[in-house]
Amino acid sequence: MFELSVIRKYLIPRRKNLSVALIGSLSIAVITLVVWLVLVFLSVTDGIEKTWLNKLTTLHAPVRITPTPAYFASYYYRIDEVATASAYSLRSIGEKAIAAKSDPYDPEIDAATGLKPDMGPDGKLKDPVKIAYQILNQKKLKFQEYELTGALLRLEMHRPQGTSFLTQVSYLTTLAEKNPHLSSLLLPGSAPTLEGKEIWLAKSFQSSGVRLGDRGYLSYQAATVSGIQEQRMPVYVKGFYDPGVMAVGAKAILTPSEVIRTINSTSPLEHFDKTQSNGLQVWIENIDDALKVRSEIESAFVSAGIDKYWTVSTYHDYDFAKELLQQFQSDRTLFTLLGIIILTVACSSILSLLLLLVNDKKKEIGILQALGAKPSSIALIFGGCGALIGFVSSLVGLAAALLTLHNLDAIVHFLSALQGHDMFSAVFYGKSLPSDLSSRATFFVLVITPILSLVAGLVPAIKACRLKPSEILRAP
Repeated sequence: MFELSVIRKYLIPRRKNLSVALIGSLSIAVITLVVWLVLVFLSVTDGIEKTWLNKLTTLHAPVRITPTPAYFASYYYRIDEVATASAYSLRSIGEKAIAAKSDPYDPEIDAATGLKPDMGPDGKLKDPVKIAYQILNQKKLKFQEYELTGALLRLEMHRPQGTSFLTQVSYLTTLAEKNPHLSSLLLPGSAPTLEGKEIWLAKSFQSSGVRLGDRGYLSYQAATVSGIQEQRMPVYVKGFYDPGVMAVGAKAILTPSEVIRTINSTSPLEHFDKTQSNGLQVWIENIDDALKVRSEIESAFVSAGIDKYWTVSTYHDYDFAKELLQQFQSDRTLFTLLGIIILTVACSSILSLLLLLVNDKKKEIGILQALGAKPSSIALIFGGCGALIGFVSSLVGLAAALLTLHNLDAIVHFLSALQGHDMFSAVFYGKSLPSDLSSRATFFVLVITPILSLVAGLVPAIKACRLKPSEILRAP
């Protein structure tokens, strides 16, 4: 086998050709610049996407467990309506979880019912709520019941210059005090403690003049002895929260569960689909594991025989988030394609470099072939040069991207000062842009760039293989 060291000795002379060296330096500089820009751009866009998803799942939880129509049609749910022990009122999931008995029905005092109970292997009524709680606790997941309802909010804002009022139709949802990320959701000065009929409003209310401590009431329709009448529940503003970029979040009022249960138990109106207005929120450490956690919960529910009563969904399935997630996916695909196109154009500069190098080293290639060098060995040298240029450029571009991301806030501040206003709106991007290097973008660049560089070097390598020693050495 012909030694590659001999080939390198002939192909790399002691005195470098200035034009080849110049084009080589330009190729490395161009690829480095493109790698730097692609890494910074993809890292920032990935970081923004994660920030938005974190805000979304902080408020609404990455995994939800909601009752199915079979649950609401079951003996377990409907028996409360005819049982004296349940005060003849339907119970929420949270109330079912703390109930002393799974079956409150007493045949001696309660009216007869044609409902058929779903019995467990032990001969007792199957309790899908307590079994679900048990499974979630065994898996050491953090979860809490949530409820939804609707009401009219009216606030009185007493100020030195006068009194103004704010009225808005809103929906109410439970403030999840067990949410491990609650502190990041509430704005400074907003206390997460539950003391009474307090409410937490979206931060957009602050721009309308609402302040901590402002009082008002929630208006809703309730069934009374004399008919349907308006009821007013006094409330006061305990704090504000960040709803993220979701429009639905800005319309939500966070309240203690007792407030929602009071409205739902007395109001004859159905504000939401029953299968969505009551359920369990499940929080996990990494939202990327949401689909895996859903699969594990579903398997456990099937084994326990309660799968027909529950629907397990992730944030990918939320109606109000689907468009945002689809846009994220479309943007990611578009940015990836643009990155490949830009890198392809940059790596094509290697083609010019190596073609020039092949033309410059024709005589050396002819001598090596006459001495017995295989065409594949010569092609390996030129193809390897292309891949090496791509790899070196990737490392230099990676170092530049790390330096840029580390000082991104200073760069953005400088650019904002130049144009006289914030370059990026805090409503969409937060107080600062993400400055972490994306592992997905890094893997993409470090793999794609050397591959494209190798492909760009194949054309000159093939040309070098097809050169005939007799024609080269005969040439003047």
